[in-house]
Amino acid sequence: MAQQDACTLLDDDHNKVARLFQQFKAAHQPNEKRMLAQQICHELTVHTQIEEEIFYPAFQQATGDESLIQESNREHQEARELIAKVEGNPQPDDRVMLELEDAVLHHVNDEREKMFPKARKAQGLDLFQLADRLEQRKSELMAAHPA
Repeated sequence: MAQQDACTLLDDDHNKVARLFQQFKAAHQPNEKRMLAQQICHELTVHTQIEEEIFYPAFQQATGDESLIQESNREHQEARELIAKVEGNPQPDDRVMLELEDAVLHHVNDEREKMFPKARKAQGLDLFQLADRLEQRKSELMAAHPA
């Protein structure tokens, strides 16, 4: 049973990835950078999937706000394209990683400023029950594809 609501759970993921980006920028060894880049890509892939499968449909049903969902999906697609570039290289390109970080931070800010406040005000959106579903799906995806 989740002890936090869905927005907090998703924001915890955001904070974890932000810390990983900081570690990546501080890393000097190629192996360390590669491992961090792989972990960032994995975390983002799982995160975007649980948002798209669970959070966004529930948010849209509760709020009727299709434009925010479309904007978020566009941002996810941009992140997926950058993740593919990172994963397609044996060694992560610092410039591409910076682009990915910028895209992710922009998306995180949009969710924090627009989507999460609206979700918390929405009638009929049980954010604690939603957090349970998100946690369960995240565990399944992490187990299926360990970083």
